[in-house]
Amino acid sequence: MNISNKDKGDKMVGWAWLLVVLNSLDGIATYVGITMLIISEANPLLIKLDPFTILIIKLFLSTLFAVFILKYPFQQFGKCFKYVLSFANACYLSVFLFHIFWIGMSIMS
Repeated sequence: MNISNKDKGDKMVGWAWLLVVLNSLDGIATYVGITMLIISEANPLLIKLDPFTILIIKLFLSTLFAVFILKYPFQQFGKCFKYVLSFANACYLSVFLFHIFWIGMSIMS
């Protein structure tokens, strides 16, 4: 079965939108977790910032990436970009699941 470049690009766009959503959810979960004193920021670049600033940075980066997705066709990027996107999604999904676990455990106790 031959998959066209358009189909490959559409699939990468889906992966890119997933990254936008996961990054936004990470920012929201981090904000909730820090303000509820459940978690602390583990990212050394963000650790000294207040929770609202972290949230704004995360949402700003998600917005920038969303604009990038809408502006540039993904067919022009190679396999390397696909792998980077997949790796980033896996990392953000893992972090988000940790947030859900920690916040859930805190609420239940």
